[in-house]
Amino acid sequence: LKATDTLLIRGGTSSVGILASQLASNFGTTVCSTSRNPNAEGFMLQNGATHFYLDDGNLVDQVKSSGVKINKVLELIGTPTLKDSLACLQPRGIVCMTGMLSEQWSISDFAPMDFISSGTYLTVYDSGQSRVGSKEFQDFILLIENRKIAPVISKVFHLENIRKAHDFMESNHGSGKIVVITE
Repeated sequence: LKATDTLLIRGGTSSVGILASQLASNFGTTVCSTSRNPNAEGFMLQNGATHFYLDDGNLVDQVKSSGVKINKVLELIGTPTLKDSLACLQPRGIVCMTGMLSEQWSISDFAPMDFISSGTYLTVYDSGQSRVGSKEFQDFILLIENRKIAPVISKVFHLENIRKAHDFMESNHGSGKIVVITE
C-alpha cells in the first residue's frame, strides 16, 4: 500500500476495517470505506476514511459517479460482494479478500473470467500463512503508543453477560471490538 493508492474497504465498520482505515490513512492513502449503516459515515470519517459509501451490495455505480479511482480493495465481506468489488477497480487494481463477515464461503457457478476483468487482480490474505516481522510489529505498536491509530472498542461486557455480548455481536449494531472482562 502506498500514499498514491486509493483503497476501498468493504466492511469498514468491522474491527479489521476500522484498523485498516486508520493504518492506510497514516500511510497517506486515500481511504474509501463502506457500511450498510447510513449513520456510520461520521464514524468512518473520524477513523481515517476520506470517502464513505453506503453499501447495498452494489457499489460500482456509486464509485463511478463519485469520480474516485479505486486501485486497491480490502474485501472483508466475502463472496457476496466480491464480484462488485472487482468491478470497482481501475486497470491493474488489486482486490485482497481477507474476510468473510458474510459467513458465505463459496460462490455458486464461479466463472473467473466473468468476475475478474482483464488487467485486474485477485488475491487472498490468511494470517495463518504468513508472519509479520518484528520490525513491522514494533512499528505497529509505535503507531498505537503515539496515538496515530486507536483500536475502537464498541462495547464492554462482564463475563456473566456473555450471552448479551454474543447477541450484540450478532445484531451488527457495534463498530469495533466487543470486549468481555472477567472482573
